[in-house]
Amino acid sequence: MIYALIALIAIVTVALILLRTNSGVVFLAVCAGSVLLAAFGKNTDLLANSFSTAVPVSTNALQAALVLMPGVISAVLLRKRVPKRRIFLAVLPAFCAAVVGLTLVYPFLSGSFQSTLAASKGWSLIAQFYELVVAVGIVTSLMLIAFTIPKQHHDKHKKSKH
Repeated sequence: MIYALIALIAIVTVALILLRTNSGVVFLAVCAGSVLLAAFGKNTDLLANSFSTAVPVSTNALQAALVLMPGVISAVLLRKRVPKRRIFLAVLPAFCAAVVGLTLVYPFLSGSFQSTLAASKGWSLIAQFYELVVAVGIVTSLMLIAFTIPKQHHDKHKKSKH
């Protein structure tokens, strides 16, 4: 199971790097997904039941989608926004986005998958360093955003009134 966990985190990280997406924004969007889910609260049951007439949707699947949706949308909309020369700055935020996304989706997985995941050595390692991953994710995300946002160019020679 530890290899599957490593592979999943690696796939998400590499995908964000290959897309050259601003993984700092993706990390913060995944965090915003958690806030979105908290804001919906018990209304996710109502929303899931409204879909059940056309396609059966479980509440857990809808909650996982609410958590991940801002990150996925950000990844798609912000692709090719990181210059190739600065792509190394996107590695840590991409890794942190993958780990935080996985931990936020964990409560919505099936019970058997949760117990298998919880019993793995990799999951205990993630749980042990979760606070550090979040802190590193925030700092590196802000750095990546700061270094990739285009700066406004001001005229050096402003015309003055005489």
